Amino acid sequence: MNNTDPRRFNFTEQTAAHNFQTQLANATGDEPGTGKKIPLNYTSWQNYAARTGETPWQLGWDVDDITLALRKGYSPYGIQQLEQEAQKRGLRIGPNATKRLNELRSQQPEAFKAPINYGALGGYGFDTSDIKAMWGTGPADDKGVAYGMTSPEWTAGLDKVRAAWHWAQDQNLPNSSGVDTWMQQKESQQRTAIEAEYRTELLEQQRAAAEEQARIQEAAAAQAARVKSSSPTGVGSAASIKGSRLSITEGKGRKGTKQFSRPTEYLNTLGIGGGGATSRSSTVTL
Repeated sequence: MNNTDPRRFNFTEQTAAHNFQTQLANATGDEPGTGKKIPLNYTSWQNYAARTGETPWQLGWDVDDITLALRKGYSPYGIQQLEQEAQKRGLRIGPNATKRLNELRSQQPEAFKAPINYGALGGYGFDTSDIKAMWGTGPADDKGVAYGMTSPEWTAGLDKVRAAWHWAQDQNLPNSSGVDTWMQQKESQQRTAIEAEYRTELLEQQRAAAEEQARIQEAAAAQAARVKSSSPTGVGSAASIKGSRLSITEGKGRKGTKQFSRPTEYLNTLGIGGGGATSRSSTVTL
């Protein structure tokens, strides 16, 4: 928690030019009857108001408070919160203070465009109660079904919380240390979920690749088997004498078909000729 919480702001402190020490600590007055100057010994602005019945402007919210707050590190948005705190306490709001705040709104409009109302829950900064209001049980659809940690919706929800936290830091608003712890836990949980999903997807890709490789190998083996079964290996195949014609080469190298005559007697010796042999030759064409 930083020191810019409006609830801790001392509205009676003032700048050095207008604070109690300068204005009243050494105040003197006339002693009744003698007219002699004597110290009045005021102890505070409140003591002065109680003794005199007058309310000094230093007990309210004024331009001097704004000047002091800016010096202490309050942002323009923080100045607006200080005015709200002054109103809660019932302090007098000086017209010049409101005018100065309006000037800041005009000069730095972006400084007042807060992503959330940081004072909606009673505080002025960003703490775990603000996270609970924003996050709840986590991002879910319109039926209440929670989104997974790796989903865009879950990431968008976390980004909104982070943006509100960072905006509060940029504006120097009060921040609880519990916010940092919560953010670290959520970011760690999401990293773990993303890594687990990545490993699952990687294993699935590897499994699919292995299945595809096996399919390719199986298809290749089947193709090889089909080629082998369609290749001739018996009579009339490439391993035997091809064709039914005997190809010979004549002296001049020309290929052709020759007819060979066999005498009947030779055929008879093979048991092919008939009983009445004649002088006619049988011609076999190969």
